[in-house]
Amino acid sequence: MRSIRSCHHWKTACVCALTIVAAVTFDRVQALRMTDMPVEMQTKNAEPVDRRLSLKLPLRQPVFHWTFHSRSDFLAGRLILHVLRDGNSTPITIFDDGKFSDGWNAIDLQNPKAGEIYFGLESSKMYPTAPRDRLRIELLVTKDLDGVGSMQTGVLAAGTYISEGSYSGLIDEYALTGQAKNLPEETATKLRQAYEFKAFLENWDQQWSLKVTGEEGWLTPAERKAIN
Repeated sequence: MRSIRSCHHWKTACVCALTIVAAVTFDRVQALRMTDMPVEMQTKNAEPVDRRLSLKLPLRQPVFHWTFHSRSDFLAGRLILHVLRDGNSTPITIFDDGKFSDGWNAIDLQNPKAGEIYFGLESSKMYPTAPRDRLRIELLVTKDLDGVGSMQTGVLAAGTYISEGSYSGLIDEYALTGQAKNLPEETATKLRQAYEFKAFLENWDQQWSLKVTGEEGWLTPAERKAIN
């Protein structure tokens, strides 16, 4: 359930953690504000609740999904998430100096190429999260990072990147809604395991520009035309 994409099949790419739900319950999925979760899926609890975190970096791109070609070059930098609540800031180091912090890893890819890493990261560890939180991420890139997305290739230049935002979704017990109620029980169980007590961090106010190096990504010309 954590696998994200087949490099050559858009339909397979959509059967992933967030987009499988998007396919059956959401109206749209975008690059930056990627998830508009229905109200009925969201927590009704205003107080902090321990949840796992799922974060995607705010890369400026036409269709969401991106992988960096070199996992080691990406992890050579540093990524810190700050959770701002009631005037206090709690820093969470996601990776630093070549390795992930305990309880963190990249979201899995289907058919990964040697050495690559997805731009989405997730925790098995739980953290207090609340709807009123503000979020801030700081990424240090120590050398230019080549990568590829659904429709482009590009480079994230060395430097320090900062963005602020909010949760795109805070889920407690996962309840199937709309057409998802008709899913097979096996699929419903996998969705519950993937989403229950999870916070999604995909709504960012500032985008990080990529230097586009090509206009061909994972999708074939026919697949590109189908989603335009």
